[in-house]
Amino acid sequence: MTDLTHVDDLVEQQDRGADLTITHPVTGEKMPDVVLTIAGPDSATARRSRIQFSDELMAFRHRPPAEELERIEIERLARLVVGWRVTREGKPVEFSFTNVVRLLTSAQFIREQVEAFSQKRDAYFMRTL
Repeated sequence: MTDLTHVDDLVEQQDRGADLTITHPVTGEKMPDVVLTIAGPDSATARRSRIQFSDELMAFRHRPPAEELERIEIERLARLVVGWRVTREGKPVEFSFTNVVRLLTSAQFIREQVEAFSQKRDAYFMRTL
């Protein structure tokens, strides 16, 4: 990275996202039928998601009830998922915000992996080298 052109390229690359193959929470085995494309931490997508998250917290004066806080956090993460390759019983599951929210709500281990992956830059920097 040598000048602002590279920074701009990196932000655009992060908006396109990087693939996260979910791993089984006990065995650590890759689950090739659950691959989420996650926008990077420097992306415009992530910025918009952080702003909306803050706006929603402000609506509760930074003190939402626990259930609302969980919903707000799940929706913040769901906005970072810009695509997916997910199947159920061998058939593709339609990509939509609602379906991403359902997945993140039903599987804490997936939510944890999305959170961790969305904060790391290596998946995005390595693609631009």
